[in-house]
Amino acid sequence: MLFVIHAMDRKDALTTRAKHYRAHRQHLDESAKHGVTVISAGSLVADDDETPIGSFFMVDAKDRAAIQAFTKSDPYHLNGVWEAVKIHAYHKKRG
Repeated sequence: MLFVIHAMDRKDALTTRAKHYRAHRQHLDESAKHGVTVISAGSLVADDDETPIGSFFMVDAKDRAAIQAFTKSDPYHLNGVWEAVKIHAYHKKRG
């Protein structure tokens, strides 16, 4: 089943985000440990087209519980980068 994860950073999280970037990337690379396949992942950016302000993921997993466990174990979550995380089931219609 496909899911979209939309995570917005705290306003003051840029330094913390940079500090934990490698660990976050490693977490994505090891998503199979959580029963999750990352289809697409990237940073949401501010209007300057550069400053990260959040994260977006499209993932495949058997259920929401797997996605929640995956998200809650992400270094960005564990270290307080993300202020809000929304998880939505996704029904692909095109592309």
